[in-house]
Amino acid sequence: MAHAAGQQRESDEQFLARMEYQCFQIERYRWKARLDEGRVLSEDEAAREWIQRYAAEFARHQPGIAGK
Repeated sequence: MAHAAGQQRESDEQFLARMEYQCFQIERYRWKARLDEGRVLSEDEAAREWIQRYAAEFARHQPGIAGK
């Protein structure tokens, strides 16, 4: 489906896959913080930190996102 400026809109399946992968990355970040830094983060704390640090970069490199 065409979208603004010739970009493709992602399908529901692409969106779901991207969200699942993002959740995986956040959980990975949470465990890495514990193992590498000794920080125990809740799921929400890890999500907030990960989003602040990596969400923009993640969006640029995932298929199905506007701008790709």
